[in-house]
Amino acid sequence: MKFENITLSHEHIRIDLAKGKNNPDCLLNLYEDALDEMKEIYQKGVRRMVDCSNHGIGVDWTVNEKLSKETGIEIINSTGYYKDPFLPEYFEEAPISTLVDIMLKDLANGAKVIGEVGTSKDVFTKNEQKLFLASAIAQSQTNAVLITHTSLGTLIAQQVDFLKKNGVAMNKVILSHVALGNDLNAIIYALDQGANVAFDTIGKIAYLPDQTRISFIQSLIEKGYQKQLLMSMDITRKSHLKKNGGVGYAYFMDQFLPQLVESGVDFNIVQDIVSNNFSRILEA
Repeated sequence: MKFENITLSHEHIRIDLAKGKNNPDCLLNLYEDALDEMKEIYQKGVRRMVDCSNHGIGVDWTVNEKLSKETGIEIINSTGYYKDPFLPEYFEEAPISTLVDIMLKDLANGAKVIGEVGTSKDVFTKNEQKLFLASAIAQSQTNAVLITHTSLGTLIAQQVDFLKKNGVAMNKVILSHVALGNDLNAIIYALDQGANVAFDTIGKIAYLPDQTRISFIQSLIEKGYQKQLLMSMDITRKSHLKKNGGVGYAYFMDQFLPQLVESGVDFNIVQDIVSNNFSRILEA
């Protein structure tokens, strides 16, 4: 069983959360730390990765370019800001117009995504509301893809309602980490509003068993939401890499996708989701 032309819809080529989490494990650079692993997953069908790192959390487009040249995997660049407490020092005092201008400049220079922009667990802070408003303005002016971060799957409906109220094209929105709230009804609410959802913490079974993710995906496909689903792993730590004892990227192709098919989801539907859905959203 070989899947082809795979897009990993939510990853981080370089991410630095070490200071905010007080943990050196949270500084990850795939070019330095996982080049061999990236070459391996190219052979397993991965052709594109969406880099959801942005200002304040270590994004480096030069690293993206190097990794892409070495592996053949296309890297989609992003702009924006993450969430409290990982925002740059200037964020709180900066006018919304300044934040919008930074995003617009990045989008003009090759970024295709605004994201990941996030809310805290069960809390939509003042800074995060400012971030979402700036992101909504930039999205409305450019029709860029907007990827959000839901902390442990919370505030899904609140994010959707805020973005919809502020004029964002919902078919361009991808809500991340939605399964971690273990709330299928919240996911369906987002889908019914026209947004897309990403099962992008695959392999992180300490948060949620993968069998639950499979069950959710299976149910949503049966309900007709196939074209609004995405998948990825969101590897963010050195310890997540295979060489360091972690699950590694190949887990997605070697174990998760076959398990999804074995659960009863048609191979061609899974292939369509992993190879075509991000392109549909990007081109909408």
